Amino acid sequence: MKKENVGPNGFWKRHLDKIGVGGSLFAALCCLGFPALVSILSAIGLGFLINDDILRPLMIVFLLVAILGLVLGMHHHGNPCALIVGILSAVTLYAFIYVSFNEVMAGLGIAGLVIASLLNVFLRQRQLKSQPK
Repeated sequence: MKKENVGPNGFWKRHLDKIGVGGSLFAALCCLGFPALVSILSAIGLGFLINDDILRPLMIVFLLVAILGLVLGMHHHGNPCALIVGILSAVTLYAFIYVSFNEVMAGLGIAGLVIASLLNVFLRQRQLKSQPK
């Protein structure tokens, strides 16, 4: 096993994109008023989170975390495809929630972020398998 995959720093390098995508998904679904999530948050006393003054910075932070994770992944496997898809998806998601509201396009942005994260995992695994042991 490579040294960079061991310890706390290796964990963050491998999972930062997934954490960012998960947080962005949470913020986006709250912004879009996804009924199940809004109901759960209200039921457990976190209804104050369903506020654009809280969700906008939260989404920005998580989108940046996702992009940072994809950058670290690109440094690991050397393929910029996941990063490009991630950046385009992050811009799409933010733009179609906060600039001109369009649920379908925001959904495409969410899907693109998930695809970018999955592509990053695939490229990382393929690069690890191709290394000599």
